[in-house]
Amino acid sequence: MKQKHSHYRVQLPVRTSEQPLPEEPVELTIESLSFDGQGVAHYQGKAAFITNALPGEQVLARLTEEKTKFYSGHTDTILTADSHRIDPACPHYHQCGGCDLQHLDSERQLELKQTQALDQLKRIGQCKPANIITPLAANNWSYRRSARIGINQLSNDEPIIGFRRRGSHLLTQIDSCAVMDKRVSDIFSKVRYALTDTGDIKHITQLDVDLGDEGGYLSLRLKKELNDQHLEIFNHLAAHYGLSLQLQLIGTDHYTTPAQLASYRLNQQELQFRPDDFIQVNAEINQQMVDKACELLDLSPEDNILELFCGLGNFSLPLAQSGASVTGIEGNLTMVQQAELNARHNSVDNCRFFCANLAEKLAGLQWFKGSYNKVLLDPPRSGAAKLIPQITKQRPELILYISCNPGSLARDSKLLKDEGYKLQDFLVMDMFPQTHHIESMALFVRGKKKSQKKKLFSGKGISR
Repeated sequence: MKQKHSHYRVQLPVRTSEQPLPEEPVELTIESLSFDGQGVAHYQGKAAFITNALPGEQVLARLTEEKTKFYSGHTDTILTADSHRIDPACPHYHQCGGCDLQHLDSERQLELKQTQALDQLKRIGQCKPANIITPLAANNWSYRRSARIGINQLSNDEPIIGFRRRGSHLLTQIDSCAVMDKRVSDIFSKVRYALTDTGDIKHITQLDVDLGDEGGYLSLRLKKELNDQHLEIFNHLAAHYGLSLQLQLIGTDHYTTPAQLASYRLNQQELQFRPDDFIQVNAEINQQMVDKACELLDLSPEDNILELFCGLGNFSLPLAQSGASVTGIEGNLTMVQQAELNARHNSVDNCRFFCANLAEKLAGLQWFKGSYNKVLLDPPRSGAAKLIPQITKQRPELILYISCNPGSLARDSKLLKDEGYKLQDFLVMDMFPQTHHIESMALFVRGKKKSQKKKLFSGKGISR
């Protein structure tokens, strides 16, 4: 009788969650970059996400947390540095959670973002663009014209003015910010100095800065109204920066009414916005993005365009300059009203705007019964999965998808592919330099929808 030969697999011991984390840093090889800007390695059979680490680097990392499927940690020592590693320009970089890629040169940042987005399109969307367009890029510093700044107070009454720390809800004390528009980059230290020794400030929770091409808003969120001293302080600060002071009590929708609306220009058009309106954070990239959208949609006066998530008309009005008819839809009524005001302000009469919940069925709505040959989508991070089956029933020639989340775009690309649309053009846009955030644009062209073959005869249930 022949003896059977068994094949044995040598298994490495697996750490149990009861075991403590290593007290000393562990040596890791960084394999890739995660979608939140961390280096990805493997340790004891699990993924390890390491801050301040780049692909290809050999590092000593201190593991700080263990979950069921992964570890978290931070770089303690860089043994072998990537050739694209640079020294962060901001002194607050290692504490502040506002930026997470300043240790990587800007050109390489954009390359990795494009690679990540294309990888998701391939793996999740099961599609590949026919044409990859050169990324949109502009100034890598001093680009941010809109920001939410936290305000708090220590037990010794020292004010803290800044952004959240990395991986924490607590604030980092900041003096100035290298990615903020130069007009307000020092506002952190100015506010802190002004509030020092002025008593309790814990009812002042945050300060929003929103800049137009000239002027803008300095908006405070408050648990209770300001006393006379603090009101005078913020009136003085607003005047110093040439901004309009806006006050909002938490739990209400009431803002003080600005004497004059702030605005920004897109080519020859001027778009006005109010304190609580959404505007794109990067003015230069926004202009390039709108121009590229108009180019890819190949506009003509005969077009009837449907724009979903239109906001205050950031794309709508430039699209209408071609003579095309534009129907913009937005879920926020006040934004719809502002879009209408912007259309009138720019003497644009070939745009119309409607308020609708784009998470619900649209079939019964009057504007949706129209015939549209081109569609522009600019959804939130959650994407447009519920919208796509409804939009594609109308079989528009082109669908241009503006994305702030490559995962949602990849998922929705698969839905569009299944409806017979081909991914023609794709590009990334450096809306948020020095951070992991990826903005992109994808043009889908109508093709032939795959027919579902019906089984004519199954052979089941027949007796002879």
